[in-house]
Parts: sequence; structure tokens; C-alpha cells
Amino acid sequence: MIRGLLAVVMLAAAGSALAFFQSTTPRYAMLTGPIRVAGAQADTVSSDTFSVKVNKVLRANTITFKRYGRNIERQTSGVWLLVSTELWAKWETMPVRAASIRGASGRLYRQSHRADGAPQLLSNKTLQPGLPTTGMIVFELPEEEMTEMTLVLSRQPFPRLEDEIAVSLDGANIPVRDRLEIDDDGI
Repeated sequence: MIRGLLAVVMLAAAGSALAFFQSTTPRYAMLTGPIRVAGAQADTVSSDTFSVKVNKVLRANTITFKRYGRNIERQTSGVWLLVSTELWAKWETMPVRAASIRGASGRLYRQSHRADGAPQLLSNKTLQPGLPTTGMIVFELPEEEMTEMTLVLSRQPFPRLEDEIAVSLDGANIPVRDRLEIDDDGI
């Protein structure tokens, strides 16, 4: 009788221990998610594979650029946000294919493809180890998302066990232009 009671108590203790371990174990997506590094706009933010320095951030209502000898003008119902960056790869040649802005609401806004063909876009470049690469990233987002923004960069759109750099942008001190021309020197 005592053995049976002891077996039931041990089984209940083992079951509650397993339930506790299951409830406190992080989910698979959390375990294999990106390796995040964060920093401020004024700093050079470095991960194990690449580094980024935000040189300039501008807002505009209209952007213009030349593509194949033609003048292109793009307007938006929100705001254009142009981020000029300098990046360095540390160990291997790599692209930075994923660039997004996390707005004040927490939503992610990917780089806009409406500006494809503009000069100096980062999405057209590949980082080489030891060589600085300058480029520009163009975003289109609602005005209300501009108060608290974070630039998020990574090698691929949904990084798993890879570096992801988050740079907090100073939304209060971004110059606003009605019309901004993107030329071969960037912005």
C-alpha cells in the first residue's frame, strides 16, 4: 500500500516537473531566431558578421531620380524615408537583402521597391570583407510611424541563427524636404 502511494506521488512529481520544463522552454522560433545586436544612430553598430553606420536620414514628400536617362518622380500618401548607410563585412562576401523599419506601432516596413533603379541603393550592392560599402535604403511609411523608428538589417529577410542589427533612429531630428533628388552621390 505504501509502495503504491509512493509510486503515485513520484509519478505526480515527475509529471509536474515535466509540465514545468515544457512551459518554461522557449519555442523553436525563439531558439533559432536572429542573433540581435542593437545600437543608436550616432554609433557604429557591429555584429559578428557585419557592421553598420547610419550617415544621414532624410524625409521627403516626393523623390526624384534618373533611370536609363529618364527623370522619374515618385510621390506617396505617407512619407519617404531615406537612410544613407556605410557597411562593412567582416569575414566573407555577403549581401544585405533585408532592410526594414520598425515603426512606433511595432510594425515592420520593408524597403520600397518603388524606388528601384535609383542610384546608390544598398539592395544592389554586395559587401566585401574589409571594404566599406556606402548605400542608401528607401522606405515608404505612414507619418504616424515616424516618432520612434528602428532600422533593422540582416543578410536575409527571415534570419535564422544569423546576425540582425537594429539601429534606433532619432525621429525628432530628421530634416524634411518637400522634394528630394537622388543622384549618383546618394542624398
